[in-house]
Amino acid sequence: MDETIKGIIQTRFARAGRTIGISMAVLVSLQVVLFLLLIFLSGRRSVGEWLTDLILAVLFTLLLGSIALYAVSQARSGVLGDVNMAVGQELRELKSANDRARALQRMASTLSATLSFERVVEQSLDVCSLALEEMGIPRDSLVGAVFLYDEGLLRPIARRRFPGHDNDQVISGKKGVVGAALSQAEPIVTNNPQEDPELQVYEAFRECLTAVCVPLRAGFQLFGAMVIGADTAVHFDSEHIDLFKAVGDQAVIALQNAQLYQRLEAEKQRLIEADEEARKELARDLHDGPTQSIAAIAMRMGFARTMIDRDPARAKEELLKVEALAKHTSAEIRGMLFTLRPLVLEAQGLGAAVDLLLRRYSEADGVEMRLLGAENGTLLSKQAQVVTFAIIEEALNNARKYAKASLIEVRFWRTGDLFAVAVRDNGVGFDTYDVNRDYSTRGSLGMINMRERAERIDGSLRVESSPDSGTTVTLVVPLDKHSAIEDEDEEIVDTSQLIDAGR
Repeated sequence: MDETIKGIIQTRFARAGRTIGISMAVLVSLQVVLFLLLIFLSGRRSVGEWLTDLILAVLFTLLLGSIALYAVSQARSGVLGDVNMAVGQELRELKSANDRARALQRMASTLSATLSFERVVEQSLDVCSLALEEMGIPRDSLVGAVFLYDEGLLRPIARRRFPGHDNDQVISGKKGVVGAALSQAEPIVTNNPQEDPELQVYEAFRECLTAVCVPLRAGFQLFGAMVIGADTAVHFDSEHIDLFKAVGDQAVIALQNAQLYQRLEAEKQRLIEADEEARKELARDLHDGPTQSIAAIAMRMGFARTMIDRDPARAKEELLKVEALAKHTSAEIRGMLFTLRPLVLEAQGLGAAVDLLLRRYSEADGVEMRLLGAENGTLLSKQAQVVTFAIIEEALNNARKYAKASLIEVRFWRTGDLFAVAVRDNGVGFDTYDVNRDYSTRGSLGMINMRERAERIDGSLRVESSPDSGTTVTLVVPLDKHSAIEDEDEEIVDTSQLIDAGR
């Protein structure tokens, strides 16, 4: 017990004892005075007649005072014992809370210092062992596992006191305490884990007398469950359950971080591969197009040079062919430059850029192409226009390569708070089921890139086609997130920031 509290209690009871002593002295004095007064008034002069009565009264008073002092002494001892017990209990609870806070802090530090989910869940099992230690049960009595979903089944990925053959066992998570915890999204305690329909699969839990299952969830998404057991019968109170839930929440955060990191790495690798494939495609286009044309120009120029003296008319014809080939090559290079960076898109907007693209493709392929509703392209923000142009370009390239169409039409329109664009051709069409089933394997910059680009601007992409009936690729973009008004607002904000900075 704290010495300050003990001193206060002793001081208060000592003051009460002094008060009782003083009261006894005052009471005895009053008794003597009253006896003398009564004797004087009654006319009794003999001392022997009243002395006995006075002594008996004083002794009775002293007896009552002694009893009161004894009661105070006993009360002081009792209060000191109760306070000592309460303070000790409070100190133990504070120590336990401090240990929990430190353990959770270490777990959070581990979470911030590593992207390894395995390390975090191992740390979570260490934190859960504190609940057993608070009950006087050794930490090595804990049996635990963290289960994650793998193809619809729960597989243990972090284990404590699991024999080797338990590591490969999986459960469905639909029955017993695990099923109840996952369905109710709350921790569930069982005092009979050895007979649980799913936990009994594991030899480690067949030796437990108590177990608690904590669901690992974020919102409505279930990641798995954490099961903590002990080979001693224990009672987990609300504080222990809260600790288990806090540990489970930290484990879910670690899992989400690990998944985000894996997705980021996968996206990074995909971008690297896409960039490499784009470089290869550009190299192929340059080799098959301008490079071959320039080589042909060089050959024809050499032939024309040899014919100048022998056959000037033939040399003139060759020079005319070289001129035509040079113009064609120049147009081809400009087209490639336009594809790489359409400056007209930045200067005049989506409608003008698509219109120019259609005219270039129509001249190159001899296919009729037209644009409808070009004025609606200004509804989108600049960023959304760039992404939309890339999707339209990819859809047009697919139509040019595979559709064998005589007409390709691009249409912009607005429907409610949505901007829509459709690329439609009257070509041979294809089976969309095969494409949707395995579109990731069809071309380096094909359907998968259009879908991923649409997701970047919160849009959705739909492909409608069937053999001999043409193809329509439709993109829908929400204007509440990607309208041109947002660009205007950003410009206003930037201006105000410049004004504030000038002040």
